[in-house]
Amino acid sequence: MIKFISLLLFIALPVQALQLLQPKEGHDTVKQRLEEPVDEQSLSAKQLHIQLRKSAKSGDARSQFSLANMYHKGMNVKQDVKLAFYWYTQVAEQGYATAQFNLAEDYYRGVGVTQDLEQALFWYEKSAQQDFVDAQYKVAKMYHEGEASTVDYDQAHYWYERAAQLGFAPAQLELAKLYEIGLGTEKDLRLAQHWYEKAAIQLDAEAQYYLADFFERQGEPMQSLLMYRKSANQGFTLSQSRLSDLYNRGYLVNQDDALALKWALLVAKKGEVDAQFLSAQIYHQSTQIKPDLPQALKWYNKAAEQNHAKAQYQLATLYAKGNGVDQDTNRAVQLYQAAANQGLAVAQHALALRYLRGEGVEKEDTKATEWLLKSAKGGYAPAQYLLALRYKLGQGVEKDTEQEAYWYQKAADQGNTEARYHLALLLLTGDGVDKDSEKALSMLLNLSIQEHALAQYQLYKIYNQGEIVNRDETLARVYLHRSSEGGYSIAQFQLGHLYQQKQLWQDAVKWLTLSAQKNYAPAKSLLAEVKLAADKIAEERANSDNTEVLESNDTDLETLQIQSESAPSLLGVNLNEPVLNLIPNENQIARSLADNTKVMSNVEKLVISAKQGNPIAQHNLSTLFSIGALVPKDNRKAFMLMQEAAKQGLTQSQNSLAMMYINGVGVEPDYQSAYFWASTSTRQGDQEGKQILSYLISIAQ
Repeated sequence: MIKFISLLLFIALPVQALQLLQPKEGHDTVKQRLEEPVDEQSLSAKQLHIQLRKSAKSGDARSQFSLANMYHKGMNVKQDVKLAFYWYTQVAEQGYATAQFNLAEDYYRGVGVTQDLEQALFWYEKSAQQDFVDAQYKVAKMYHEGEASTVDYDQAHYWYERAAQLGFAPAQLELAKLYEIGLGTEKDLRLAQHWYEKAAIQLDAEAQYYLADFFERQGEPMQSLLMYRKSANQGFTLSQSRLSDLYNRGYLVNQDDALALKWALLVAKKGEVDAQFLSAQIYHQSTQIKPDLPQALKWYNKAAEQNHAKAQYQLATLYAKGNGVDQDTNRAVQLYQAAANQGLAVAQHALALRYLRGEGVEKEDTKATEWLLKSAKGGYAPAQYLLALRYKLGQGVEKDTEQEAYWYQKAADQGNTEARYHLALLLLTGDGVDKDSEKALSMLLNLSIQEHALAQYQLYKIYNQGEIVNRDETLARVYLHRSSEGGYSIAQFQLGHLYQQKQLWQDAVKWLTLSAQKNYAPAKSLLAEVKLAADKIAEERANSDNTEVLESNDTDLETLQIQSESAPSLLGVNLNEPVLNLIPNENQIARSLADNTKVMSNVEKLVISAKQGNPIAQHNLSTLFSIGALVPKDNRKAFMLMQEAAKQGLTQSQNSLAMMYINGVGVEPDYQSAYFWASTSTRQGDQEGKQILSYLISIAQ
């Protein structure tokens, strides 16, 4: 029986407990005492307890320590942490390291005694001084985190290093971190790596993770991935999360949704909310694996239950649309509300829209504006733009042009196209902002390049009225055409009206019809008038046997040329003039080279200068390649050089590049690119650019 109980006691003790390191009378004395034979007479648990108490009271350290452990763990006696604390104290005061450590643990956790961190540190240090590594590590942590005293990185470094030298992996890891950032010691990346590796070699998964992170930051991706995988394969959550993130983003590895999902699921099943959300996203939105909406819903729900705002928002959107679940507007609003309450700007915007439309909630302008304001302050550009419109219209707020301009600017700064357009209009008028026509014009021109139809219509008005810039009928008509082609009903009406004035009935009907189809009332009214007038004129001309001309009412280049003698051109330019011969001939090249202030004496110097970025050299060399003069003919090289010169602002190069795009010289024909370069040249006042624009307009009709 006694052998059985003694075995239980032996197993219950820590590895170092029976060593009782470095007592006052020395290690050998204690070792001899511990090895003394035990009386093997049969003792019951009660008898053993009585005997241990008797020996403990007589000062026997071994009996005191065994008794403390019995009370601490409730082995064959009723658990009594106060008595355990008492006996640990007796042994600790005799200088036994393990008992000192256990006593420190009781003070640290408040077990059997009121928590006292200063006493905990005192006893940890007593044990640590005897090279008890667990105590050394605890002392280091307390100094590191400022428990029981102020933060002391020097002491933390000292004790981490002592424990690390004894091979204690957690201490090696913490020591590596201190060396990496230079706390309590000089920064030393070599030593940091050394201690990270020492800890990792012991298959410490946390150390492998930090070593992987260290390699990643030091630009060693292969080593980093190796350690992440080793750590992750041991089930270390942070490494598994990191691998899922790397594969999801395609950072350090090829982007791979399947592998991202593999690692994310391992972490998600442990309840980690971000991994649950990522798993849901991959199941929901991946183009690399088969979509699985039920699985996406499962993980969105799990993450949403943990108040993951983005998961709540995604789940709300699915309920709002009835995607994978029965449509439930009320549930959608609940989830939008939950996410919005956590400050998710996109959810706040979505909730505002519900209040605006009365979907799942009572329609309420004031609450809609409140949520829009929160979303806008959170930096969500659509909310900023919509809030600006509310200030413009006085919906849910007082009209306020300054606030309107402020929120347009906020949204515009994030690239919101509509906000940039409306801000440009305010800059034109000076409402809510300082008037700045030049900035407004620049913004409108940039929007026009992006095919913003309303911006193009504003440019038509600007160039047609000539108040901000010199009046330019050609550019005005160009922008009116572009706006009409972009589907803007007022531009289509205006263009139809211009065609009506020129009695180009077929084109007038075309554009007025398109405008009328968008329910623009003036277009409907004028369309009826135009049709009547066209029918009447057709009837009159038919009676005069002059139908041949009437039937040719087309707007291509040939028709405009026929009509040019009897009616002014739509664009105010003579399309019979040659506009396709903008690439210079050999004589023009010679003149250009001769007149150039940077004269090139030979082709080699011309090539060198072109390579150095000289736009004139690039233009001239392009021309040589285009006609094969002095160099072999090469249209592709000609195009590339002309493009470089055009980018640097030479209008002749911009015009030549536009013609290359029109004629397919060195590049596939591309009228939109031709339009861009011709309009760029035209904005600088170049007449040849205007001719090219006129030509492009004519062939587009």
